[in-house]
Amino acid sequence: MKIPLLLLFSILITSCSSFSNFSKNTKIGKDKEDRTIVYNSELNFQSLTFGDFKFALSKKEFNLLNQNSSPEFNNILFYAQTDDVSYEYYILLNHKKVKKNDKFIYHDTIIGKSKFILAISKDAPISDINFIKNKISEVTE
Repeated sequence: MKIPLLLLFSILITSCSSFSNFSKNTKIGKDKEDRTIVYNSELNFQSLTFGDFKFALSKKEFNLLNQNSSPEFNNILFYAQTDDVSYEYYILLNHKKVKKNDKFIYHDTIIGKSKFILAISKDAPISDINFIKNKISEVTE
């Protein structure tokens, strides 16, 4: 009887996670021009971003960046935060219906069979919003 209860408990814990299971395979690196790139080969996803961001690929990493708050969304592929001009953004994976939050601007991108949603702070400079939004694409070699 202990094994089924333990199994049920572990399923509940993982299903309640804010971060997608795919976030474990998401990597952060540099492209050929030394720009910061976040990519997940399994999802054929990549995103160029600015070098001053700190990233979270798990709830534990999120908590290190935001000690007094919880993620705003579920099914997060990755979270990014900067203090240069203070703002944050999330990349969400296959969200059928995002509970809209007035603090964010949203942009959808479909790559293959996956839907990615950028949720970026309204406080972000418009040039940053456009750059990040336009740099979400399929993985390129």
